[in-house]
Amino acid sequence: MILIFFLIYKKGNWDKSEGFDFINDFNRNWLTKVREKLKDKGTIWISGTYHNIFSIGQILQELDFKILNVITWEKNNPPPNFSCRFFTHSAELIIWARKKEKVPHYYNYELMKKLNGNKQMKDVWKLPAIAGWEKSCGKHPTQKPLAVLTRIILASTQPNAWILDPFAGSSTTGIAANLANRRYLGIDMETEFLEISKARKLEIENPEIAETYCKKINGFEDKKQFQTYLQVEPKPKEKVVLGYTRSKDLATLTKMNTFYFHSTDKQNNFLEFPYDLHNAKKLVIYSGGRTKAFYLTSFCGDIASIAHKHKSKIEGKENSKTDYYFEIKLKDNFKEESTINVKSNLKKWMKEYSEEYNLKSVDYLPVVTFLENIFLKE
Repeated sequence: MILIFFLIYKKGNWDKSEGFDFINDFNRNWLTKVREKLKDKGTIWISGTYHNIFSIGQILQELDFKILNVITWEKNNPPPNFSCRFFTHSAELIIWARKKEKVPHYYNYELMKKLNGNKQMKDVWKLPAIAGWEKSCGKHPTQKPLAVLTRIILASTQPNAWILDPFAGSSTTGIAANLANRRYLGIDMETEFLEISKARKLEIENPEIAETYCKKINGFEDKKQFQTYLQVEPKPKEKVVLGYTRSKDLATLTKMNTFYFHSTDKQNNFLEFPYDLHNAKKLVIYSGGRTKAFYLTSFCGDIASIAHKHKSKIEGKENSKTDYYFEIKLKDNFKEESTINVKSNLKKWMKEYSEEYNLKSVDYLPVVTFLENIFLKE
């Protein structure tokens, strides 16, 4: 999932507009780049006022996003209208869209219904504007309340999901993500706001402060509902990396705790590091040769870290024809696991993996599946 909040409304030099063409070109440019990185099942959230949100809506449709909802966030405590010449501005619009028309997205319908008194949640959210306690580390002119971000994150992501905000500001998205047991990557061009972001992150690393924040977030029936839900929230299935080695090299695995995979396919196409690998907990080895069918072995290991490295950074591979490798470090050396189901359908996973990443071939490359698929039931 990619989560974005963006607002143009004369809040600083960083958001000054140069006219409609400038706004449209800018939005088209960053939305195009975001779409390239967004997973097919991912969704995007964009917040704004009338100054920018209609441009966003138009370009999302130009780029073949499917708009799912346009949320109206009604602030029940908006700042007053001192001019008394028009209605008080008390709402912002939030567009929720998915990347592809026919690829399903994740929506936590049951939780949203529960938070709304066991009635379907509507697209008008009555939540307060940002509270003073949310600015403890500094102020950002367009900072959003944790209540809005927390609802968005719980509605459209699962635990441990990655959330990207390329207009991070003071990283309210990241604070909400971390409090909700999600992972976060924020990008911003203003050093001042990045310093606030870091201070806020350090603040919630204190368990007492994090617990206090969870109790203060609006939008729940009581102070404990958010934390109670996180304790019982269904966890995603554990993922496993399947990696290839030649049959003749299997005997050396028990002496190894680091494993490398070529990051090119048979056509020498460069492969970006698949997102799914970062969620994996175990590495299980499959084997075979040019004339022998692939088969799962009983060798596996618990993953400590995963990285993408150039050959110049890997001892012994400096002169390799392959420029880049996937490096998987294990917590210990490989060991044999008697419960691995060696009759599992490896070719089926290969096919599904290649289709998901639009690869011509995934022979001898890591494949991701679920732990329960390759281990026999107790």
